[in-house]
This record gives sequence, structure tokens and C-alpha cells, in this order.
Amino acid sequence: MPSNYYDRPEWSYSQMKKILSSGIDYAVAAKQGLLPEPKSKAIDLGQMIHNTVLGGDDKFIESPYKDYRTKESQIWRDGWRDKGYIIVDQEMSQACAAAVENIINHPHAKTYLTGPDVKHEVELYAKTAEGVALRGKADAIVFHDDGKTPKIIVDIKTTAQFDKFEWSSRYNHYDLQAATYTLLSKTNFSNYYFCVVETIAPYRVQFMHASLEFVEAGERKLRKCVDEILKFGNKKPSFMLEDIPDLGDLSW
Repeated sequence: MPSNYYDRPEWSYSQMKKILSSGIDYAVAAKQGLLPEPKSKAIDLGQMIHNTVLGGDDKFIESPYKDYRTKESQIWRDGWRDKGYIIVDQEMSQACAAAVENIINHPHAKTYLTGPDVKHEVELYAKTAEGVALRGKADAIVFHDDGKTPKIIVDIKTTAQFDKFEWSSRYNHYDLQAATYTLLSKTNFSNYYFCVVETIAPYRVQFMHASLEFVEAGERKLRKCVDEILKFGNKKPSFMLEDIPDLGDLSW
């Protein structure tokens, strides 16, 4: 078996959500490494906040340059990239520091993220009843006294639109994630939480609970993903889409 979690063959939540947003062929191609990984400052900042709070393998370095127009700056940039570093600017570093400070100082942080009973970056594996192998890496898990049975799962989510998180959580299929991790960890519906942190001032932080309705909506999405995976089988991805959808009335 591959030693790197991200090289393993099981389906992850982030891979399955592409089935819902872009179709099974796209999702399989992305899973097989045939498509480029999305890149953006928002993604890098989210990773940086995760790593600072939870630890992780990603490495970050703040750039002393405003841009990379000069040869000197390009050599600096390329050298650190070759070493596997993610380059961030001063604004991102300051945003990360402010967001992390608010997370750490939140009154619920010790219970859900930083307490002695909390473990970070916990790998989870399971199979569905149909034999589809799934995996997940939980940001934080609070265990029962036996140290083995998960009691609470917490995932850190970053957002620039804090007040729209409830809407965006469904659009981004976080309900699918809640359902997948609930299955993987064998916890019950009421034990999944999000730590939502704003990436712009004032860097608000709030812990939000995944309700029964939320997880059940994710279970329906998970059911659809599993069906699509089973139906696709071992075929090769194709981007010649044969369906002719009805887009409805596009008049204004």
C-alpha cells in the first residue's frame, strides 16, 4: 500500500465532491492525477491556518518581494518552490496570525481543538456496504476515555464570507464531508462540528454543529457518489459528454 495518505487508492470527500460538481469522469481524472490541482491565495491561506493550529507537512515561507519581475526575485521564488515550500506574502502571514490567535483564544478551543484529549490529523478508513473504499483525515477528534473511540469530530473551515457560511457549506458539499466522516469514524449524527474562521478582519471564529438534517443531506449525496463510482467501474475518463440537458428558459 502507498505510504503517503494522499497517494492511497480510497475515495476521499474532496475527490467525491467533484462527482457532484463536475461529474464522475472529471472526478476520476482528478483522482488519477490527470488534472492540475487548483491553486489560489485562498487555498494557501487556508492550508497555512490549518498547519499553524494543527501541525502538518506543508512548509510556508513569507516572500520579501512584492512581485517577481526581477531576475533576483524569480531565482528566490523558484529556489524555495523547488524545496517544496508554499510562498505567501506579508498580508497572508498577518491574516494567518490574526485568525490563529482568535481560534486559540476562543472559549471552545480547548474542548474541541487544543485540549489534551484531542488528536489532530487523524486518518480514517472504511468501506461502504457495497465495498467502495473511503478515507478521510480528520482535523481534530476528541476521543472517549479509552483513547480509541471517537466522540467528537471537528473540521476547520476558512471563509471570506463568514455570514454566508451556512449557505456555502451546502454549495461546497460540507454536508457530504460530515456524512463521510461520520461513517468513517462510526460516531453518531450529533457529534460533527465545524470551526469556522474568517480570513479577513475582524477574523471572527465560531464553532458550528452539523445537525441531523445536515448530515442526512450529506448521506444522500454520499449515496449518489457511491452509485456513480460503482456504475463507472474501471472505465477510462471521457470528456465527450453525451447528455443533452435542458437549461430551461434563459431569457431575461
